Amino acid sequence: MRTTAASNLLERKLVHHCSPTLAGLKPANLFVCREGIEHDDNPGMRTQNSRLNSEFATLAPEPCRFAHELAVCRAKLEPCGVRIEVLARRKTGLLLYVYRPTMLKASLSQPNIAQYLQSEGYNPADLSACILKLHRRICGTDLAATLSESCAFPHEIGFFLGYPFDDVIGFIENKGENCLCTGCWKVYSRQRDAQACFCCYKTCTSAYEDLYDEGVPIDCLATLDDNFPAAEAFAAAG
Repeated sequence: MRTTAASNLLERKLVHHCSPTLAGLKPANLFVCREGIEHDDNPGMRTQNSRLNSEFATLAPEPCRFAHELAVCRAKLEPCGVRIEVLARRKTGLLLYVYRPTMLKASLSQPNIAQYLQSEGYNPADLSACILKLHRRICGTDLAATLSESCAFPHEIGFFLGYPFDDVIGFIENKGENCLCTGCWKVYSRQRDAQACFCCYKTCTSAYEDLYDEGVPIDCLATLDDNFPAAEAFAAAG
């Protein structure tokens, strides 16, 4: 089995927190990474869109091992259709957003979701602009928010993580109370479907962690094979 010292620590975190996205079961995952946050650098904030570049550049002034690991992970995963963005910087760590642009754009383009996002000032047709706005909504761009290091999660972030529309709206309308059950998110409709989904994600994560520890590269885990219908396989295994 691969030892922690020999492995890329960020890769291990990505497998632990983001296996459903790597496997193509959901469009995105979000987690806080506490490794090397003292000295992150600009490559940790890169994106193909220059608008995001300018917004994120000030968050990470110095290079370090974490920035190198992040650059390596990006180089491995981007050819597989997976991107990593830093959405916020907190005292507890960097908020990393791992997503599949193709899946995410399709999800945000669903009529009910698109309509809601438009009402909140998003442009669902421009994915980079949506992620930039999400970043602004999370952290704020005013001086007061920067000085206070305030950071909040807007309710629409559930759509950016692939949560069902009814559950996101149910959470908003109920202010997080009165849910049917709780798993990866709070469920307000189709409880059995949600629980099956949670089980599928758990099975996927366990399988991917075992494979990674056995030496399977992270880019292989993130390569989608038409001959391997991941959703059906993991659901059946669960």
